[in-house]
Amino acid sequence: MRKIAILGANGFLGSPITQAFRESDWDVVAFSRQPHEDSTVQEFQVDLFDVESLKRALKISKPNVVISTAWVTEHGKFWTSDLNVKYRDATLKFAEVCFESGVESFAGLGTVSEYGIQAGICNAESSPLIPNDIYATSKIETGVKLKETAESFGAQSHWFRIFQAFGPNEKPERFIPGLISTVSRGAKFAIRTPDYKLDWIHTADVASAVVFSLENELRHFVDVGTGIATSVHELSELICDELNLDSSLLDYSDQVPGHEKTVVVDPASLLFSSGWKPAETLESRIRSLR
Repeated sequence: MRKIAILGANGFLGSPITQAFRESDWDVVAFSRQPHEDSTVQEFQVDLFDVESLKRALKISKPNVVISTAWVTEHGKFWTSDLNVKYRDATLKFAEVCFESGVESFAGLGTVSEYGIQAGICNAESSPLIPNDIYATSKIETGVKLKETAESFGAQSHWFRIFQAFGPNEKPERFIPGLISTVSRGAKFAIRTPDYKLDWIHTADVASAVVFSLENELRHFVDVGTGIATSVHELSELICDELNLDSSLLDYSDQVPGHEKTVVVDPASLLFSSGWKPAETLESRIRSLR
C-alpha cells in the first residue's frame, strides 16, 4: 500500500488533503504539532523547525511520499512577515531530510501569488513568476529549489500553486466567512474590489487535485484551480442567494477605483488536460457552507 505522511494534517488545507488520501486508500500518517482530529490516523508529534523530531517520525513511519502544508498564515500579516524565509528554509531542509531517509516523492504547497498581482490567465508552463512581496518570493524560491533538490537525489517532487481556496475551517477574517458572518447578523459588509475575477476553489477540490496529481505523476509545477473566473461581485451575490442572506447588506459604495483584475488557471493547463475536474459546481460548494 502507498504510504503518505502529511505535515500540517490539522490545517485548513492539510485536513481535507488528509481525508482525500484516506478515501483513496492510501496509508496516511499525520505529522503535526497537535493531536490529529481523526484518532484512527497514525500520528507523530513533530515541529517543522525541529529537524530531529522530523527524522524520528520518518524513521518510524517510513512513508513513500511526504506533503508539507505548513506555512505562515496569520491574516493580513503573512504577506510581509520575515517568517516566510524561515518556512522556506525549513521546508527545503525537511525535503532534504526526507530524501535522505528514502522518501520517493515530496510535495509542497505554493500560491497563486507567485504569478503577481495582475496575473491574468495562469499556466505553469508559460506564465512569468513575479515576486511582489516576501511571501511570494519565498514561495517561488521554495518551489524552484525543491525541484533541484529532488533531482539531485533522483527523486520526484511536486509544487502545487493553490488559487483562491475556500471551505470549512477557514479563518473568520477571510472574505467568504467574513461576508457570511457579517450579513448573517444583519450588518452591512463592505466590498471594495467587486470587479476582481478570481478562481475560487473549494478545499475538497484542492485535495482531490493533489491526490490526482500524485497518483498520475504530473510534472513538478501544478496550478490548482477550477479554470473559471468569478468576480467578487458575482460570488457575493451567489453566497446570498444560496444561503438565503440579505444581499441588500452588501455594500459596494467604497470601491477602490480602477481595481480590475483577473487571476484564473488556464483551462488548457496540465491538471485539466490530464483529465481532472472539480467534483461539484461553485454553487454547490457555496451551499455546503451552511
